[in-house]
Amino acid sequence: MAADPASRTRATPSANRRRVHEEALAWVLALAAGSIALVAFDCRTRDPDSRLYADMAARMSTAPAPGWIAPDFPPDGYASGLFREHPAGLLVPAALLARAGYPAENAAYALNAVYQVATLVLLQRLAATLVDGLEARALGWLIQLLPIAFTYRIRANHEQAIVLCLVAALLGTERSRQGARGLALTVSGLVGLLLVKGVLAVFAPLLCALWLFARGRWGPRPEASHRAAWSSLAVAVAAMAGTAIAYELLYRQATGEPFWSIYLSRQLGVAAVSQSEGGGLAAVAYNLVWYLGRVLWFPFPWSLALLAAGWQGLRLRRRGTPRATPSHAGPAVAGAAFVACMVLLYVGLFSLSDRRADRYIFPVYYAVGSAGAVAAMRTWPRLRGPVGRLDRPWVPAAVWCLAFLAHVGGGRLGLPTVKVWGPGS
Repeated sequence: MAADPASRTRATPSANRRRVHEEALAWVLALAAGSIALVAFDCRTRDPDSRLYADMAARMSTAPAPGWIAPDFPPDGYASGLFREHPAGLLVPAALLARAGYPAENAAYALNAVYQVATLVLLQRLAATLVDGLEARALGWLIQLLPIAFTYRIRANHEQAIVLCLVAALLGTERSRQGARGLALTVSGLVGLLLVKGVLAVFAPLLCALWLFARGRWGPRPEASHRAAWSSLAVAVAAMAGTAIAYELLYRQATGEPFWSIYLSRQLGVAAVSQSEGGGLAAVAYNLVWYLGRVLWFPFPWSLALLAAGWQGLRLRRRGTPRATPSHAGPAVAGAAFVACMVLLYVGLFSLSDRRADRYIFPVYYAVGSAGAVAAMRTWPRLRGPVGRLDRPWVPAAVWCLAFLAHVGGGRLGLPTVKVWGPGS
């Protein structure tokens, strides 16, 4: 009889180190293959935002570095003059990669691939704090099969960097519960979000706070470590504020003009423009249904698995079925509560605005997909069989490489881009 897949979580330290080394080698090889293919096929995307940012990063790489904080729109951009749609944090790493010798036109796409891989690796680490090892490791390839992953496989826009920074901040917050070693990761995630996406970075401290609340509510909570985690989060938020001030000073030094006031006036002004004929509660209800349609489709089929597991849990609770022991159920309940709150936060707040886009709630798709995949493995034990057989260090990297190369080569492997209805409807 085959060994229980869950027994793999009890590997020796030397076996764990060997697995980590094998995973790292597989990811390095996969990224190398993807980076070479991007150049060999001169791969681009039809997404206008991605093309804009890739072009801007390429132009920045040939300009003096002190001016990178204040890039200009390219000649064929939808606007002219200084680019103040977002801070320049997304563009600088791609410009550095191009400056190092990688083809400038492809640099932003190559960096987006790095962000994808880093997100998968950190997501596995974060999930391992809530679920068993097999379930956490399986997310490394299951999440790659979401419809949203196929849609955003080759892009140069902000969304993948946003998810990476958010997962890093959450992992750092979790590690801060065991000591100060998570602080640097939390600071990196929150500051990175600010430099990449500006005002929308405010979601991240709220989500980190929700994470700490859920972990404290459902699970063991030594008071000293819990207070230390909240203190680390406060330090990270202070680092965000300090970074915002420094960015403003550097921007004024480079241009003689402010950044944040103009940026915020534009962002808030565009968000207030109505896209629908009606208004009030009817518009909010419309937006709510519009976003919930995205939450259902883009993490499919795991969104359905999560709904089924939630419905089953409610039925068991109504019947008075004894609940699992807190030591077993606590982390999973904390994760489910966090995902539910995350959906409510993103969907609720963006429904209040009449400016709609799939990408606005991008992190929600990964959260719902991850929670739904774990729920499916626990609800339908037969699923754990094939998942266990694919529990190999190289599998996530192989899945990513095959899907990425298929897109680069024009094969377009995967699911079609299906939308409930367009954002302007």
